[in-house]
Amino acid sequence: MKRMILLPLLAGAVGAAEPTVSLLPFAGYLGYGSQSAKESGLFAGLYGYIGKESQSLELQYAYTDISYRDGVDDLIQSDLTALYSKKIGERTRLKAGIHYIDSDDTFTDGGTTLILGADHRTEGGYDTGIGLYYTRYGNFNPSLAVWQVTPSVTKSLAQNWSLEAAYTFITFRSEKITETVLGMGSMMGSMGRRTHTIVTYDEYTDTYHSGELSLTYSEGAMHSTASLWLGKQAFAVRDGGFSVFNLAEIHKGGVSLTSRYAYSERSSLSAALFYERFTDTQTGDDSGVTGVWVSYGYRF
Repeated sequence: MKRMILLPLLAGAVGAAEPTVSLLPFAGYLGYGSQSAKESGLFAGLYGYIGKESQSLELQYAYTDISYRDGVDDLIQSDLTALYSKKIGERTRLKAGIHYIDSDDTFTDGGTTLILGADHRTEGGYDTGIGLYYTRYGNFNPSLAVWQVTPSVTKSLAQNWSLEAAYTFITFRSEKITETVLGMGSMMGSMGRRTHTIVTYDEYTDTYHSGELSLTYSEGAMHSTASLWLGKQAFAVRDGGFSVFNLAEIHKGGVSLTSRYAYSERSSLSAALFYERFTDTQTGDDSGVTGVWVSYGYRF
């Protein structure tokens, strides 16, 4: 889920002197291209926020059900995220959190991501940020550790426009994937699709680079954001730690459009459409995924 929809909803809460509680249920659909082993997916969850100006706690539960073309059992996954933020001085906010995966995917089940981050507003009017992520998948043999750093900068433009630019660097020891898959070949054959099946080992490298631009327009109660990202990502962490991509895919760019309408001071409705290209390493083919989601937010 693209977490950007939460920020306008909570904007009034961040500056509040008294504690504020917000809830945001969401649901969506994924449709995969014909070259993918996957056919479709459904996801739903609940995001919660409690905080005030000086500190906050964010919690999220997400449930995903992915079906496959060859009729094997669906892949079921639950993701749990907790993120604590603390304001330091007038311009800086520090963050720390954790993301946990409970999945039918054998190799990434139990995967844990540690989250560190900081946001800072400069005197020149730029909003800068950085996210640091460490993910460990203990079921790979040897275990797979993924490191990621994502700096970003946002600048308000003329009138109601703003532009955000972000860069993502990901690194891990790619040979650990090959060693695990080759060493568990017979086991994978008995488990059907509930594994991190990898056909094309050479698609995995030790480092990945990608960049994203997001243009936002705000007018009254309506907020819309168009995003484009290019490059490559594998085992990526997105949305400040709330989304972790743990399946056998190498993503190669995408676009998205998100809109939110606040029809009162406390409630809003959001919707998004996105498309991404990726290599499905279960088939070795390039494919795509199209997704939509909707959410309703209420601030108590």
